[in-house]
Amino acid sequence: MKPKRCSPRFADGGFTIVELLLAAGIAVVVLGLALGLVITNRKVYDLDRARTALNQNLRSSLDLIGADVRQAGESLGVDFPAIEIVDRGDADELVLRRNLLDEVLPVCMPVSGNQNDVFINSPGASGHGGPACTKVDGNGNGWDDRHEAWRSYRCEQDGVPGCQDNSRERVRAFIYDPSSGQGEWFDYVADDMSQFKIHKDPSPPWSRSYPQNSRLYLLEERRYRLVGDVIELVKNGDVQNPQSLVDRIDKFRVRARMTDGSWKDELGAGDDWTAIASVEIKVTGSVALRGRALERTLEGKFLPRNVLSY
Repeated sequence: MKPKRCSPRFADGGFTIVELLLAAGIAVVVLGLALGLVITNRKVYDLDRARTALNQNLRSSLDLIGADVRQAGESLGVDFPAIEIVDRGDADELVLRRNLLDEVLPVCMPVSGNQNDVFINSPGASGHGGPACTKVDGNGNGWDDRHEAWRSYRCEQDGVPGCQDNSRERVRAFIYDPSSGQGEWFDYVADDMSQFKIHKDPSPPWSRSYPQNSRLYLLEERRYRLVGDVIELVKNGDVQNPQSLVDRIDKFRVRARMTDGSWKDELGAGDDWTAIASVEIKVTGSVALRGRALERTLEGKFLPRNVLSY
């Protein structure tokens, strides 16, 4: 018999080259789609995280400033500038003040230059400053009741009961001339035992002269301003030591809506702060993400609730 020739059966030996190439092509497509989906999701995640962080940044600035707007004007009169707005384009300044004590001391004799004594009562029968400078001593201890409240407040700052050390503590005080709308900060450092005057730190000297019938306040002043891309807080006129509140801020705009429906971009000492219906604050911030600038603007409207007392 003639032997049969054996031939290899390639079909049973594995994948053909065409099949391998086809499988590799499908794998590349699937991996490309998966990788594209991962990259897209990553971009969406980064964008959402940046947007959330920016919104929180802007919201925190509005919350901080809005809380102070609501307290502005506490225990202050109509003729004192409790709220001021300085229009500086996209970098406005907002000044908010409230009185820490109900007692306001009169200035009973003019002060200027290096003078560090401020008369708050009329000595003897001189009658300087009119009725406001007449001593009011309800408890009969020799101290004017308003002066005594100031003295107690100053002494409490270091926890010394009874003000045993008259010059141990100092506090920031504010002198204001209602006739000119001008005022400045000074350090109230001691009480004169004559009970007619208080002492200020002689340095620095007064920047201007103040007539009698000016007034003294124990205030809290908070000045918000945009410097670079940071909203700063200056407390009680201490411009040398501002606090950085919020960064990545591009615009800080403030205006006041009045009860007559008008808007004021600028509000100064000559304006009636009790006629404010709301204070509108707009903050704009941005953050760079993958070469793209993401910008957001938030707006808040706040009522200085102390206007309701007038």
